[in-house]
Amino acid sequence: MRRHVSTFALLFAWLCANGAVWNVVQVVAWARMFHDYADAMPAAQALRLTFEGEACDLCHIAQAAQDTARNQLPHDAALGGGDRVLLAFQATPAIVVTAPDFAWPGLVDEAGLTRTDTVPVPPPRA
Repeated sequence: MRRHVSTFALLFAWLCANGAVWNVVQVVAWARMFHDYADAMPAAQALRLTFEGEACDLCHIAQAAQDTARNQLPHDAALGGGDRVLLAFQATPAIVVTAPDFAWPGLVDEAGLTRTDTVPVPPPRA
């Protein structure tokens, strides 16, 4: 139980630090708007009006908080800013592996080196 609580607390702290709480607030606002519109009209029209119609007070609060959070971040830490994101999208050159066109030096034929002198029998003792 304690492990689950600490994991949940850590996840919640991470979401708060990254500003994802305001995304959750926006989703809750959309769900409330859809629920309110769906009571008076068909679901397709309610869904269209939720995303294309007037924004509610909760939507304005979430958008203002997201804008404030973005303005408080340093320029390099903002989403889409900094060189780190640009480097991730650079095209990498294609790797082409080909067999060498030359043979190793000293090879006479494909089987290997050819001996020119005879093998001494018995072997020499040093």
